[in-house]
Amino acid sequence: MLSALAAYQPRQLLAQILNFGMILSTAFMMWKSLSLITNSPSPIVVVLSGSMEPAFQRGDLLFLWNRGTQTQVGEIVVFNIQGKDIPIVHRVLRRHVSRPSAKQARSRAYPPLKLLTKGDNNDQDDVVLYTPGQHYIDREKEVIGSVKAYVPSVGYVTILLSEHPMVKTVVLGIMGLFVILQRE
Repeated sequence: MLSALAAYQPRQLLAQILNFGMILSTAFMMWKSLSLITNSPSPIVVVLSGSMEPAFQRGDLLFLWNRGTQTQVGEIVVFNIQGKDIPIVHRVLRRHVSRPSAKQARSRAYPPLKLLTKGDNNDQDDVVLYTPGQHYIDREKEVIGSVKAYVPSVGYVTILLSEHPMVKTVVLGIMGLFVILQRE
């Protein structure tokens, strides 16, 4: 491989490196465009646990939509809990809307929708997962999106790469070398 790399003229090598950069930036732009369209910071997520079985299995790829805030009981949402890095995929068990304050009533602003969630495969609701003292999640602040579609088992590649960082480094390195060494 090093001999193939040495055979390149400096201009050819620079062109290949720029091609690799274009591929990465195109992927990033597609991700950001999808985020804008779905109004979700993470429009595609992978199920990492078995808490939603039989609805979703570990490794399923989920497509999210976050337009509109009228989440219904029974809907499956993906949300973040403050202080935890991994999003949670669970079903809405209960909705809670508090009475508007006098200030909210005057400004016609509605109080935030609160949700109680639970994994289909779990025995109890998610209050134990929430921040201490929190009984509901805030639809506006904590929900990333509602599940609209899924592809079974495709996310196992992501799980493999996240659980074994060295594999991720090797795969990205090999992909980068192939892009740079390809002559077309």
